[in-house]
Amino acid sequence: MKGIKFGGFKSPSVPKSPTPSGSSTNKPSAPPPVESKPTSKPGPVKDGFDAQGSKPSSGKVNTPPKPQPGKDVTSSFGANPLGYSGQNVLNAYNMFPGGAPQGVALPTAQKPFVNANDSVVTLNAHQHQGNTNLSVSPAGGQGIPAHYMHYLSTGEGKFAGIQGVPLHPRPGEPTTVVTGALNGCAVHALHDTKNNNLSFLHHADYSKNGKAELDGFLSQHPNLRPAGSFTPSDYSHPTGKHGDPTGATPFIQYSQGTANRPGQWTINGQLNAYKNGGTPGGRPELMRPTDLQVPFMQTIPVDVG
Repeated sequence: MKGIKFGGFKSPSVPKSPTPSGSSTNKPSAPPPVESKPTSKPGPVKDGFDAQGSKPSSGKVNTPPKPQPGKDVTSSFGANPLGYSGQNVLNAYNMFPGGAPQGVALPTAQKPFVNANDSVVTLNAHQHQGNTNLSVSPAGGQGIPAHYMHYLSTGEGKFAGIQGVPLHPRPGEPTTVVTGALNGCAVHALHDTKNNNLSFLHHADYSKNGKAELDGFLSQHPNLRPAGSFTPSDYSHPTGKHGDPTGATPFIQYSQGTANRPGQWTINGQLNAYKNGGTPGGRPELMRPTDLQVPFMQTIPVDVG
């Protein structure tokens, strides 16, 4: 992303927009614990495993969930994620305020994919200060079963993903994949032709040389075929009086089929702009962009051909 990066989160390339997703640039520093004054130049924030005190060195991490402020709207989001997202501003910054959830395996530059079974979390949503804040905690809790897809910042490796996601999840299996906010990064869906299932990939700093990097990555994984991508060309658009580029909150969703039609995975991205650089809990406050020439919600079908 340019601005806020949350694929791997990035510090803003444009002073007015913080960055969250993908490179050392993508690694924003945490904002003050409380910032009640809105600012047009919010300080960079940390999210996910980059949040202070929550970055594990490797392997699986064990951290108890932390209560979230605001009204619990998990059931409303879970009942219709796409419909809910069309009406409410999602915020995926600092999804792990107390640290990474128990049982989640982390990718590395040498091993960019985590097995889907090792990425399962409980997803919750809380309405607070005009944003619906997404948070994850260990699997098996009260909330929505989901896969969490981590990211690696530039310098650690540009690709991080999950593999072995069913084309058509069975009852009880997660139908949602969440990852960090995008601000220059991209999310890719890949069809594993050998195992006939899906892999999803968070590609840091795609805006710099992304197509060539993805081609190089796929040449090393010949069983993977592109099945859909959500890139800066889809979500980074000028907005507001300064024309600052928008970022996006992405999530991947499986919708059940109707009338004997098979279900469908889609990559979804909600465009956003910064409203305030820091709130209690270390999240920036986001808002719906103004003067957009494209839809607020972007949807990319996952096509396995």
